[in-house]
Amino acid sequence: MKKFEWLIAAALVIIGLNCLTVSATTMWEYHSINSYLKTFAHLCLWMGLPVLVVGIIYIIFLLKKRNDKK
Repeated sequence: MKKFEWLIAAALVIIGLNCLTVSATTMWEYHSINSYLKTFAHLCLWMGLPVLVVGIIYIIFLLKKRNDKK
């Protein structure tokens, strides 16, 4: 992918996280920046954990594949 396509993909992810955070914050009726940032941090944590697990499994898979070729 080109740099511009990565930029568009990253922007869409950020916009999606922002919309999810705003809807979660308004659902709980805490209208402050602290509750927004706390909700955003929780969402990033829960979205990042599966990505981290899949990334670790992918790296392990690549290392095993590289060792099998030797």
